[in-house]
Amino acid sequence: MLTITDLHVGIGNLKIIQGISLEVRRGEIVSLMGANGVGKTTFMRALSGLGHITGGTVEFEGQDITHATSQEIVEAGLIQVPEGRQLFSLMSVKENLEIGAHTKRAKARMKENLEYVYTLFPELKEMNSQAAGNLSGGQQQMVAVGRGLMADPKLLILDQPSIGLSPIMTQKVLKAVIDIHIRGVSVLIAEQNIHDVLKIAHRAYVLEQGLIRASGTAQEMAENAEIKAMYLGH
Repeated sequence: MLTITDLHVGIGNLKIIQGISLEVRRGEIVSLMGANGVGKTTFMRALSGLGHITGGTVEFEGQDITHATSQEIVEAGLIQVPEGRQLFSLMSVKENLEIGAHTKRAKARMKENLEYVYTLFPELKEMNSQAAGNLSGGQQQMVAVGRGLMADPKLLILDQPSIGLSPIMTQKVLKAVIDIHIRGVSVLIAEQNIHDVLKIAHRAYVLEQGLIRASGTAQEMAENAEIKAMYLGH
């Protein structure tokens, strides 16, 4: 579904991603693991047309989107929920959600997708007229994920969805990821909460200093002694 081959991404003269190859197959949840500052967000942004790709290719559903615009990528069904939520704080919950449905394909399914978001996060239906800026961090994260779903994704990219959340809210968000996957949406998730994300992922990649250092099934990663020592506190 998503095939990344020898991808290089820079910021100015600084080389951040130095030759990543990675794939997400249809029907998978794939985890991208790594400490702060290793390039996860830079990599994720590049997939959405928001980074300076200097080499390699990105293919989505057989189409080369390496240098496609962000709008073209969204139209294709590759949707990202960015780190930090990036909501419109003065706009209502419902208005923030509806902004996600700005493509022709998403507009056609707006009512159905909005109902699904409210089923997934019932709290949001009760708060749909409240300003997003008045919500808690966890509630704002629900809105951010919901906005991504309103874009009618085929593949949903989640960049650090649990950052700043309580353990209870983290579990709620990860449970939602499972539900989204069951609904037929593939997921690529960058997450520091490795212990929990490996419980829901099918496969995982470890990113270090702009390179993939290890990859395998989630079970293999969870049982790998080096991975456990570095990321799982064992």
